[in-house]
Amino acid sequence: MDYSVTTNEFMLLAAKEPVNILDLRDPEFIDSFDLLTGSNVTRISLTQLPNRLHQLDKEKTYYLFTQFGGRSKTMTQFLRSKGFQVTNVIGGMTAYERYLAS
Repeated sequence: MDYSVTTNEFMLLAAKEPVNILDLRDPEFIDSFDLLTGSNVTRISLTQLPNRLHQLDKEKTYYLFTQFGGRSKTMTQFLRSKGFQVTNVIGGMTAYERYLAS
């Protein structure tokens, strides 16, 4: 099963209620995610994630972001296999920035 949403679908969800975002980008790519006021952003580098699973709550749904969205799709499958509720945001931060610019 594909657990993914488009940027547009993600923005519609985020407009209705605060969402939990899992930002998996490496520190050199991290910029501000403050545009989603009220949302909870957890930043864990993709390479550190397997050792930091204890920081995530299995009762919450997380929307995963990487820079381009490819690695977050893989991590969605990994985290789901560990019992987490996660959804990949297709296209990652690049698609998100394009959405905001349009």
